[in-house]
Amino acid sequence: MKIDFLCRDDNNTRLILIYAGWSAGPSIAADVRMEGWDVAVVHDFTDLCLDVSFLQGYYTVYLFAWSLGVYAASETLPPDRVTAAFAINGTLSPVDDSHGIPADVFRGTAAGLDARNLMKFRMRMMSGRSEWEAKRHLFDDAADGDRIENLRHQLEIVYNACADGAGKGALPWVRAYIGEDDRIFPVVNQKKAWSLDPDVETVTIKAPHYVDISGIIRGVIADPQKVSQKFSKASVTYDTHAIAQYSAAIKLADKLREASPGTGGDVLEIGCGTGLFTREYARVLQPARATFVDITETGPFDIAPEERYVVEDAERWIERQADNSHDVIVSASCIQWFADIPRFLRNCARCLRPGGVIAVSTFLPGNMEELDTLRPSPMIYPKADKLRSWLEPWFEEIGITEDCIRVEFRSVREMLMHLKHTGVGGSAPSGGLTVSAMSGLRSLTYRPVYITARSRKRNIQA
Repeated sequence: MKIDFLCRDDNNTRLILIYAGWSAGPSIAADVRMEGWDVAVVHDFTDLCLDVSFLQGYYTVYLFAWSLGVYAASETLPPDRVTAAFAINGTLSPVDDSHGIPADVFRGTAAGLDARNLMKFRMRMMSGRSEWEAKRHLFDDAADGDRIENLRHQLEIVYNACADGAGKGALPWVRAYIGEDDRIFPVVNQKKAWSLDPDVETVTIKAPHYVDISGIIRGVIADPQKVSQKFSKASVTYDTHAIAQYSAAIKLADKLREASPGTGGDVLEIGCGTGLFTREYARVLQPARATFVDITETGPFDIAPEERYVVEDAERWIERQADNSHDVIVSASCIQWFADIPRFLRNCARCLRPGGVIAVSTFLPGNMEELDTLRPSPMIYPKADKLRSWLEPWFEEIGITEDCIRVEFRSVREMLMHLKHTGVGGSAPSGGLTVSAMSGLRSLTYRPVYITARSRKRNIQA
């Protein structure tokens, strides 16, 4: 197998790793760019071997595997080096009558491969000839005999490997995208395959076998600049329309009070926004020093004699902070945007003084589920037990409280105004949330979860 880096910066510790499908190369990801992330494409199934030393130095690795790349990734990547894995129109058993491509079809594709049949295959993985003509620049022509023979050999390699046993499947698969018009991997087989793993969410998308990978990546990974712009625009109107967020802020402050962190210490707030939660916890903590970190300008809040304001991506900022530097870390309705929540929580534990308290709220699966049909790549919310598992190595006295807040609206337009003025539309495209598209909707269900915990009295390495 081969790997090509499309974007590489020595300062980046995050990697978007794409496993291409058969006969596809780096060109399918040519427009994938994300601030703070390197981008690499693995391709070519001439063998199923890969030197994975390139993963050294990356704290966060997001895998996006397409088609046969799903199986190839499961065969070549160490699970402990992948933060989250996303499958796109592929399974861990690519040659399988029930969970992949039927064996006869797979063998027939290899046996009858020539330039003409390869062209027919590629048109079949698109919606038709017109889409193929528009996208053919993403694939090589493969017209010469040597290239055709090489592609045939790649299929034989995968076929023989599958005969020796299915993919390991140990990678942290989070979501499987299934194109409802896929004519390569049968849709019913994909659904059967991924139903075997209860931890994998399946999302059916309107697409053939070929999928715009960059669109899925943009839906999964929050772009800090776009998130900043969205909340900056909503800052003037946020407090007036943030009904559910205000309720959640009050409840999180109550949970913080119950955790008894004391008063007068050093407080770090992540994602303070307009200060909706800031004003609530200030009454509880009465901090002597406060540090506010957000991706857009905030404050001043005047809740402590000493205040510091930082405009930066909080995940990257906290990586550089000193150990044992804060008594309390708080964050309300923010960390769901983060790429690596487990590592962020670990860094929080490192930055807290022994016995320090963390109080955060985020959201659970089903949050704003009414909008899921309008969001091609819904945001990923971890379950409560998953959050607990991330906390347990570094914290004790863990308290997790689930909540449900239902907001009713008099009209679709009123709901649209709520989304616009709070900036919480998630991954829905700007043109997707319209009166006609949301016809009949009159409510939104928020599913916040409140977390408090105390850092263990131990050293945690950065």
